[in-house]
Amino acid sequence: MSETVVEEAAAARKQTLRDELTARRKAMTPDLIDTRGLKVQSRFLATQYYHKARTVALYAPIRGEVPTRDILIAALQDEKIVCYPLSHVHGRILSFRAIKSEAELEPGRLGVREPTNSSDLIAVDQIDLFVVPGLGFTRDGKRLGRGGGYYDATLRAASARSRRVGLAFSDQLVEILPTTGDDVDMDLVVTESETCRGLFREPEFLDT
Repeated sequence: MSETVVEEAAAARKQTLRDELTARRKAMTPDLIDTRGLKVQSRFLATQYYHKARTVALYAPIRGEVPTRDILIAALQDEKIVCYPLSHVHGRILSFRAIKSEAELEPGRLGVREPTNSSDLIAVDQIDLFVVPGLGFTRDGKRLGRGGGYYDATLRAASARSRRVGLAFSDQLVEILPTTGDDVDMDLVVTESETCRGLFREPEFLDT
């Protein structure tokens, strides 16, 4: 079987899973998202990845993604540099700006909250820890996104010392995800009920 046929089959399986996982997410009520989201964030904040990171890239949740507000508040109190992606993308790699308060997040071009233009740009290779959303994850760190490929491209462009943690609800965990060479695995996947070891590389963020 040719590589092209394999990739096409993987893409078809991914789309089927996206439809299933999107339906699961839509079935969650706002109250349930908030309640479970608090537990996910609390579990994430207890990880060594969070504690050792100096610069953290968060996301502003949309369409039932795990909330990140508690992480933002904690990271600012811990005097970490916190940045968010911008909706204007040059190529496939996301751009990030730092914020010093939640008030600096405003609805952007796609309706997703993002930093204002007055915020400082943060180079991708300066980010220690990427907190990554997704439609689905496996316990060994594989991730299914919405299909744009922006996070995968960005994570490949990041520093080799950077790490990535996927946030998910337990309903988003699946046993198997079809992958291609473009997909990037997570170091951890954190849900409201468990912390799953993905790549589980040591959180050593200092340059060597």
